[in-house]
Amino acid sequence: MIRALQRKFVLTAMAAITVLILLLLGGINVANLVIVREQVQHTLEMLSNMNREGENPFPPSDPPKDRPMDGPKNAYDTFLSSNFFLVRFDQEGNVTYVDVTRTSSVTEEEAESMGQTAYEKGTEQGSSGKFRYLLRENLDGRGASAVFLDTSDEWFSYLRVVLLSGAAGLVCWGLMLGLVIVLSRRAIRPIVENIQRQKQFVTNAGHELKTPLTSISGFAEIIQNGIVKPEDIPRFAGNIYMESQRLISLVDDI
Repeated sequence: MIRALQRKFVLTAMAAITVLILLLLGGINVANLVIVREQVQHTLEMLSNMNREGENPFPPSDPPKDRPMDGPKNAYDTFLSSNFFLVRFDQEGNVTYVDVTRTSSVTEEEAESMGQTAYEKGTEQGSSGKFRYLLRENLDGRGASAVFLDTSDEWFSYLRVVLLSGAAGLVCWGLMLGLVIVLSRRAIRPIVENIQRQKQFVTNAGHELKTPLTSISGFAEIIQNGIVKPEDIPRFAGNIYMESQRLISLVDDI
């Protein structure tokens, strides 16, 4: 019974801990997913705004001046570190320009095909394999431009957080299991002592109740069998009454 009680305590505690860990890890990964999506969207917006104006808005020979060394990435840094390609269309939807100089994994023919497919879908945003694209009308109103951003690094970073948080969660779960098993013995000790006291109480009470019941049963049997003389019946009846009162007193004490 003690082992069953300890097992139930461990299962209940670990169920609560498991739910807590899952909620914590789920919250961390959902927040990380939102941050990754926002970063990808921000980069797409920035590259789209830059490339809707000209073919090479930030040539390497003309970087922005007065950039703080410890500041966040600006548009020029994002442009240099991003892996993307650009497809431009005329007003009839024909491809007029393809720029794959910022990526090595896509040829001009593949970029043109992906751009044409995105244009035919008619949606402003979408995905094509590991690339996410943003299709918008050019600032001069002549045709549109689609920027395809390679998001594999961002999603690899997200998956890395998922794996690391999952591994950390498993380690914490294992440590908590060991701790709960150790503490469960101490936690159920008062309950075990209470059960032992209850068993001892039942044993003692049974012994105390058995004595007057045995006397009452013996006296009644003597009277019933006619062994006692008629003049002795009041004495035996008195003994039965005394033992009955003793039994009543014991029951009241219990």
